[in-house]
Amino acid sequence: MKSAISKHALSAALLALTICASAQQPAKPLLLAIAPKAVPPAPAAASAPATPVSSLSPMPLAVQAASSTDTLHVLVGQSLMLHDVNPLRRIYVGNPAILQTFTSGPQEVILTAKAAGVSTMVVWDTSDHSTMYTVHADLDTSGLSQSLHAAYPLDSITATATDDHVTLSGTVATAEVSEAALKLAGMYSKEVVNSLRVVPLHGKQVQLKLTVAEVDRSKLVQFGINLSRAFGGSVGTITTGQYPSSISATQSSGSTSATATASNALNFFFYNFAHGFGLTMEDLETANLLQILAEPTLTTLSGKTARFLSGGEFPVPIVQGGTGNSTAVSVQFKQYGVKVEFLPVVNDDGTIHLVVTPEVSTLDYANAVSISGFTIPALATRRSETEIELRSGQSFMLSGLLNHTTTDVLTKVPGAGDVPIIGHAFKSKSLTKGVSELVILCTAEVVDPLHDAPATSTPKMPVPPLDNKKFDKNVDNAEKAYPTAH
Repeated sequence: MKSAISKHALSAALLALTICASAQQPAKPLLLAIAPKAVPPAPAAASAPATPVSSLSPMPLAVQAASSTDTLHVLVGQSLMLHDVNPLRRIYVGNPAILQTFTSGPQEVILTAKAAGVSTMVVWDTSDHSTMYTVHADLDTSGLSQSLHAAYPLDSITATATDDHVTLSGTVATAEVSEAALKLAGMYSKEVVNSLRVVPLHGKQVQLKLTVAEVDRSKLVQFGINLSRAFGGSVGTITTGQYPSSISATQSSGSTSATATASNALNFFFYNFAHGFGLTMEDLETANLLQILAEPTLTTLSGKTARFLSGGEFPVPIVQGGTGNSTAVSVQFKQYGVKVEFLPVVNDDGTIHLVVTPEVSTLDYANAVSISGFTIPALATRRSETEIELRSGQSFMLSGLLNHTTTDVLTKVPGAGDVPIIGHAFKSKSLTKGVSELVILCTAEVVDPLHDAPATSTPKMPVPPLDNKKFDKNVDNAEKAYPTAH
């Protein structure tokens, strides 16, 4: 009878302890695995005094064993599995609204974070050993980190979470970016700690390596005849003046001697001593090849224009009205030559948006105008403008800016040069045909003045062929492409 009463008293004490714990902690304890054998409950168990609890030794021992705690972190919506060496007996969760448990086996328990916050958890095994855990249910900041990187790719922003608090750390370029990142993080949590530091960044710089090559291919054809006579004490010369030639004669003891001198050694000279008649003829063909390279390196800020000019300036008078009937003349200078303008802009993804405007201009006196005694030459201009995008270190080339010129100079003796057939002996002709092409090679690279970077290799310019056959073929093709009317 005493044994039965003591069993009823023990069950009542255990139930009273559970009710007291429930009153102190709103979360209902979760019991798992091994439980004591069922005992018929006593009707007065609910109203039994709590004093017998103090006489129970096992419960104070359990509380003392759970005094050592471990810390766990679980992202909201994700799970964590715990494995114990001994079989589990029961589990207590302090805040079931934050943490949910599921026993997948006698020695395994799965923790699932339902909401952001912190909760305690106590686990007992069959050997009456208990372990207390402090479980932090942290917010998942992966979506916030992706949003911050997509919105501000050039800034270094890191988002971390502890429980329901989000902390922003890193560096940004401006205070406006810091405020915008704070508002974006406020969409994920109401508790946001902004630890961003504002560090102004230096502007992006673009280095442009230019190679400007002008290939001038000219072909010169000359034909001329000079006539001379020295006979009977007289010396005479007929020349077109195309190339210098001099005739001198001296008479000694009834005989006449003549000396003919031609400055160009590549001439055909003939002299008849019986009749005192001399002929100097020139028939030459000259092929000139000229290659001029300019390799400037320009560095400019993103959004700023870089300019290159190889040429000069010529004065242009500007007539302005003065007092009364008088006028005033001022002078302005206009640029001419090879001119290139670049406007680089570094995009957010690191590519370079480039606006290129090359221009080649020469003075044209054939179309010059005269104003108030001033001769103002015109400009023969070749200009193009293009926009491209390329990555740092890539190159592009502009070519095909051709200039085809033909110069035909005819010199003759008045009257004699107009006689059919015979008149060719009193003429000289100089024909110059030239084809010049401007080639621009540019390599754009984003540079950082505070950090050294390996040099970018620049493509080499092709060397024009020096072979005569290839040269003549190129000139002939240019003549067919750009026929000249005579």
